[in-house]
Parts: sequence; C-alpha cells; structure tokens
Amino acid sequence: MLLSSGSAAARRITVGSENKDFSSIQGAVNAAEPGDTVYVYNGLYMENIYLDKEITVRSISGKPEINIVTAKNPHDHVFHVIANNVTISGFSINGANDTQKAGIYLENTQGVMISNNNLSSNRLGIYLDSSTTNMLNLNDVSNNEVGIFLNASKDNWIINNRVKMNSLGGIFLEASDGNHLKENLLHFNTEYGLMLSNSSKNLIYDNYFQNSENVGYEGSNLENVWNMTLMREINIVGGPFIGGNYWADSESTSMCVIEDLDNDGLCDASYDLGEGNIDYMPLILRPPLFQNNERSLTVSLLGFALFVFALGIFIIKRVMGWVGSDFKEDQ
Repeated sequence: MLLSSGSAAARRITVGSENKDFSSIQGAVNAAEPGDTVYVYNGLYMENIYLDKEITVRSISGKPEINIVTAKNPHDHVFHVIANNVTISGFSINGANDTQKAGIYLENTQGVMISNNNLSSNRLGIYLDSSTTNMLNLNDVSNNEVGIFLNASKDNWIINNRVKMNSLGGIFLEASDGNHLKENLLHFNTEYGLMLSNSSKNLIYDNYFQNSENVGYEGSNLENVWNMTLMREINIVGGPFIGGNYWADSESTSMCVIEDLDNDGLCDASYDLGEGNIDYMPLILRPPLFQNNERSLTVSLLGFALFVFALGIFIIKRVMGWVGSDFKEDQ
C-alpha cells in the first residue's frame, strides 16, 4: 500500500527489499503520479529506468555509495528521462556500456535536477540531448569515456561537480549555447577537460582545470565568456574574489606565472586559451581557508589542554596542602 503524505497529488512511494511498496525502482515509477516522490532504500538495483512523468527519485539515505543502480541491459541508458521537472538524487549509477549510452540521459527535457550522484563506468556519465534549463549539481562523474555531454542543449547550469579521470574528456559541449559552468573540478581527464564544438555564448568561470589539455575546440565557438565581473566572494581556490578560472597542467604547474601584485587572488595578466578565447581574470592558487581555521583550532585546543593541565596541578597542590595542614594539626 502506498504511503500518503497528506495529499493525493504528492505521495511517498518506497522501494526496497522488505516491507516496501515496490522491490524495483521502475515498478515505483510506473505507479507514481506527477508530484510523487520515490524513496529508494539502500541496496543494489539491476535496472534500466524510464522516467516519463514529473516525479522525484531519490535515495532515502542520500549516500550514493550504498545506493547503486547498475544497467540490467548494458546497451541502454541506466536512467532515461523524457519528462520535465524530474529530480534524481543520491545514487551510484553505472554500466551503460554501448555507444552514446549514458548513466543519466535527458531527452528534450526542462527543469530537471541531477544532484549528488556518482556516475562511473558508462560511455557517457550524464548526457543532455536537446534539453534546456536543467541543473547538474554536486555530482561525481569519473571513469567514464565522457563525463558530461551536452548536444544541442542550452541554458543549463553545471555547478559544483567533480569531473575527473574520464578517458575522452571531462565536459563536452556540442552545438550547445548559453550554458553556465561554475565551481566544477575538472581533473586528470585524459584528452580534454572541456571540449567546445560549435558552441557559443557559454559562461565558464570559477572552475578548476587540471587536465592533459584543459580546453579543446572543434568548428566555430564564438563569444564564450571565461570570467565574471570582479565580485568579492571566496573563489574555488580560496582567493577573495570571483573572477575567472584556475588553470594548471597535469603536473600541477599553474599556467599563471605572473605575480599578483595587488594581492586580489587574480593573476595580473590574462590567459589566452586560443581561438579568441581569453580568461581575463585567471585565479591564483591560495591555501584553502579551512587550513587556517584548523591551525587556529589546533592552537586553541592546545591552549585549552595546557590550561586544564595547569588547573589540575593547582588543584592537586591545594588538596595536598590542605591534607598536609590537617596532618600537622593532628600531630
């Protein structure tokens, strides 16, 4: 029996092995109505899931490492989404091994949220096809052929994802304009961190690039913007201002070798990315702010420990003094 959350239009449907509404995610999706939430309990699910209605599918624990969805048919997408306003959150997703097959495939969608998932061992980690105004946030997309692939997709937000060690590229934009890439870590992707193919007017800033080749180009890529207007806010490498991106090679050598004379955390020279693409405010690596906080905390704890030790000695001396004086009085 499906559990109600108090509204016929927004039910809570559970998936799991014991005393749950369904044993499979697809079974729950088939029974759901628009607005429902499918909560998936910890486990391994061998499925290919087709999402054709506006619902939320999330792991109940929010821990992708113990909520694994593996393609039952490796020649198909693991999640295939054709509905708008879908949310997928909290899963490890793998096993889509055929050409152009993805861990999560969005086909002609809008308003979809893909958040807090681990995508690995797929041909494509996340694939947006003719899709607009979707959000990819806080995903770990690693060890696929291509991490995130956009085809003919515009006005999407790719924010705060870890895209690393993909064999053909981290993020690939093909005929995709007006997308926002912000606060992503693109690390150790084999061919390119970011490939632009006939993609224009994308806004790409506050990302951390460290790849064999950070950026590649195919076709005509016009008016892409690689930095924001200077804004006081902690950037991705701990500096005090949001500007452009941090650039390093695969050996961790920073591409910005000009001094930061005004100490604003930005390189004092722009960085030419080729083919008319320029980051006018490349970032300089700063130690993360939490390191200073940890040091302060360590000092504070050490001081507190010394205080407690001294207080203990003082109390022992006072107690011993009292005992000694009582002993003398008894003699």
